[in-house]
Amino acid sequence: MDAKHRVGLRIRAIRKRRNLSQDALAELIDRSSEAVSNLERGLSTPSFDTLEALSVALGVPISELVAEAQTENKARVENLARMADAARDLDDQTLATATEIVEVLAKNRPR
Repeated sequence: MDAKHRVGLRIRAIRKRRNLSQDALAELIDRSSEAVSNLERGLSTPSFDTLEALSVALGVPISELVAEAQTENKARVENLARMADAARDLDDQTLATATEIVEVLAKNRPR
């Protein structure tokens, strides 16, 4: 999976978590619904201006939209994006607890 597809999957996962339609996101970033669809499907590469608009509209740093995930697995990319996005909404204590839980799960995973 190339970078365009990973970015698109992240945009889609965060958009869905925000309960936004493609039309609503398109309006927020002053782009067409087709442009949002093309971004999410990895058919087009967002410009820096579009990344900045997406960052503001979705309430995430640009770095999260373009962070490199070393995987070809679509579900994994989406789940990592969902996890990072959900963690942002946690208070510090709950985030620390969630981190510990994920670390225990990772440490005890079947190999």
